[in-house]
Amino acid sequence: MTQSPTITALSRRTALAGLGAAGVGLALATAAPPVAAQDATPGAMVGHPLVGTWIVDPEPDNPANVPSLVTYSSDGIVIDPVAGFAGTWKPTGPRTAVFTLSGIPGDGSGGYIVIRGPIEVEEATDMTNGPYTVTIVSSDGAVQATVEGVGRSSRLPAESGEPGMPLAEFPAWTPAPPATPTT
Repeated sequence: MTQSPTITALSRRTALAGLGAAGVGLALATAAPPVAAQDATPGAMVGHPLVGTWIVDPEPDNPANVPSLVTYSSDGIVIDPVAGFAGTWKPTGPRTAVFTLSGIPGDGSGGYIVIRGPIEVEEATDMTNGPYTVTIVSSDGAVQATVEGVGRSSRLPAESGEPGMPLAEFPAWTPAPPATPTT
C-alpha cells in the first residue's frame, strides 16, 4: 500500500466507507480488459446472477467494519447508496463480472475514490467472496493511496418475514466511537 501522510485519516475512514462497495468479488483466472457497461449485451445482463441487491461485508474478519448494500441493475449500473458511490459492471461469463465504482468524499477533502474488482457468484451458495482494490485520487489527479482487500457478500433476500426479526445475512459490527472535535 502506498499512502500520503497528509491524507491518512481520509484514506482509512473514506476507504473503509467505500470498501463495502467493493467487497463483492472473486478473482478471475485471468485479468479482464477495461470494460464499459454500454458495451455489454443487454440480454446477458438481464439473466445474470449478479443482478439484484447484495449485503456486502468488505472486511469479514474486522468486527468494526461497516457493511454496505450494493445494487447491480440489469442495464450495467452498480450503486452503493450507503457510501454514495455509483458505477458500472459488465458480465465476463455466466457467473462472473467486473465492476468499477466511484465516489467523491463528502468531507470537503477533494478528489475521488475508485473501487474495482472481479466478481463471481458462487452457484452453490449464491454468495461472492474475493478481492478488490480502492484507489484514492486527489483533486489534481495524483494517486494518494491504494488499498487492497478481500470481502464477501450475500444476496439480500426478498421475504415477507416475521416482524421484529433481523436479516440472517446481515453481518453484525461494532460502530466506531464518535470523532472528537479538535479546536
